[in-house]
Amino acid sequence: MNPSQESSVERTTDNLSLPWTAIAFLILTAVISLLWSHHKLMSQDEIFVLQTDSAPTYAQLLHIQRHYPISLDPLVYHTLAFLSIKAFGAGAFALRLPSLLGYLLMQLCLFFFVRRVANEHAALFAMAFPAITAIFFYSAEGRPYGLLLGFYGLAMLSWQTATRRESQRTGSLIVLALAIALTLNTHYFGVLLLLPLCAAELFRTIERRRFDLPVVAAILIGMACVAFALPFERSAAEFRRNYYNAGEVSYHAITQAYRSLFMNYTQASLSIQHFAAIGLVVFAALLIIGSVRQLRGKDLQLPNAELVFLIVLAALPFFGFLLAFFVTHSIEVRYVLGAMLALSVLLSFAALPLLRSKNMAALTLCTLAIAIVVIGAIRIHAEQAKTNAFMTSLTLSPQIKAAILSSPSGLLYLQEMGTFEVASYYAPDPELRSRMALVYSSNQELLWSQRDTESLTALHMRSFTGFPIVPYEQLSAEPGDHVFVLLHSGWNWTDQALAAAHASITPLGPAMGGDAASVQFTTKQE
Repeated sequence: MNPSQESSVERTTDNLSLPWTAIAFLILTAVISLLWSHHKLMSQDEIFVLQTDSAPTYAQLLHIQRHYPISLDPLVYHTLAFLSIKAFGAGAFALRLPSLLGYLLMQLCLFFFVRRVANEHAALFAMAFPAITAIFFYSAEGRPYGLLLGFYGLAMLSWQTATRRESQRTGSLIVLALAIALTLNTHYFGVLLLLPLCAAELFRTIERRRFDLPVVAAILIGMACVAFALPFERSAAEFRRNYYNAGEVSYHAITQAYRSLFMNYTQASLSIQHFAAIGLVVFAALLIIGSVRQLRGKDLQLPNAELVFLIVLAALPFFGFLLAFFVTHSIEVRYVLGAMLALSVLLSFAALPLLRSKNMAALTLCTLAIAIVVIGAIRIHAEQAKTNAFMTSLTLSPQIKAAILSSPSGLLYLQEMGTFEVASYYAPDPELRSRMALVYSSNQELLWSQRDTESLTALHMRSFTGFPIVPYEQLSAEPGDHVFVLLHSGWNWTDQALAAAHASITPLGPAMGGDAASVQFTTKQE
């Protein structure tokens, strides 16, 4: 880097002002996210978090996470959700607020990171672009992933700040150590942050031919804080042996992860998925070609170590696959969402030809803002339709309700955990909500589904939720008619278990996306 570049970098490093355009993009993001959240029902996993973090005291929350967790994450998100619930009450807004704040933090960090390297227009592009991708979903999801994105961004920005300064960097070093510690204690796969960070710092060390001891110390201190996550990892370890996707790690997880950054491919048809895969290849090619062209020019003030950071971060799905294949034997595509930060930065570099002139930059950014609004409106409309359809399914016919009330236990039995959690929270009839009971069986789940995730969760829930939670073996030995909701999905083993038991099944009508039925067991189950 020549002296003129160094002075420019120093000026931009110290300039932390936020232009009105950036503030407008943040407000737009927050408004769309809040509207989406308003129309979005809490998922099973979110309700697990809500049940955990609604504990009366923080000591009780710690006890739950140490002894019978149902939300298998380290403590940072639970702590913030606990505080948010205390401030705003137990509900979707409080639960999702840390995710939204984490997402906004990511946007801010992208803005400042890119402005130091390129210009303000590119910085605005980088901060706004993720809002048209699939990761925007996690700004309105009460789980650790939106927060994780924010901590990735904070670590990236604080490392950049610390490595571009020779003095007056105590604050950035403290933030760097704190960001690493928070990342490692937000999600277990947060350990992947260490790959781009350590690779870039190693490159700096080789390039400088000496250690930057304060930066290395900050990284090591942050890494040492993984010790706080270990007790909770051990508590969650019992789920690992027969976890629902354990042992199913394949190289397809890499392409799935990249596709999931841009679209929810699981709900798309096969032809659309093929089209999306082709589009992803084209996007990657354009991104690489555009970024390389700009990197060869003189417009970017990008030290080599920062480029290494971005390349390794962009390859996070590859490293996530390797970690899952050799260590955890389980992965979800959302575990490697941090790759989007690097892709957004690199895309802003590739888009520099459109962002150099004021008029073209204004047109590009306006187009991006319109895309955010249009795609946001489509997402909100789709969420409304999905919510309305599910809420309609929760209204049971008078015949089904009468069958429940006249049954010996007076309970409505559900085995599928997701439907039970959501229905027991959202069912419009309060009497019906109070009569929902969860059925579980480790033996049956292992026999028919080759996992025990739901039965372990049910056992833990019995310790603190207060729901009626009944072992299948106990229920099948009781005489009389029992009203079940039978959901014919991959998560449900009741169809097979009832057939094996030669139970008498009398259909009662559609309910909750499945069928309500009166079940009478004719043989005693072992």
